[in-house]
Amino acid sequence: MEKQGPGKKQTGRTNAFMILAGGYLLYLAYQLITGIGESDYKALSIGAAVVFAVAGCWLLWREWKAYRYGVEHKDDPSSWSDEPEELGAAEETGGEEEEL
Repeated sequence: MEKQGPGKKQTGRTNAFMILAGGYLLYLAYQLITGIGESDYKALSIGAAVVFAVAGCWLLWREWKAYRYGVEHKDDPSSWSDEPEELGAAEETGGEEEEL
């Protein structure tokens, strides 16, 4: 699997995975909170639940922002592919391209 760096666009598969991961982290946080009464380590359970909830919310918020960006730019055919795509030099430098 190729590492996604600054020269790669994020794909739809990555977005779906992040949504699932965020939802699962929220589910784990919920399970930890509801099981506090039976736990011997209440402080650890609360701390872990808070960390999982924050991480899950952050992932879902980030993907919501990406979704909204996609809706605003739905007429851009280059964003419809799930395959990683190399960014051009103009996109990496902010749109300014050198003339030869």
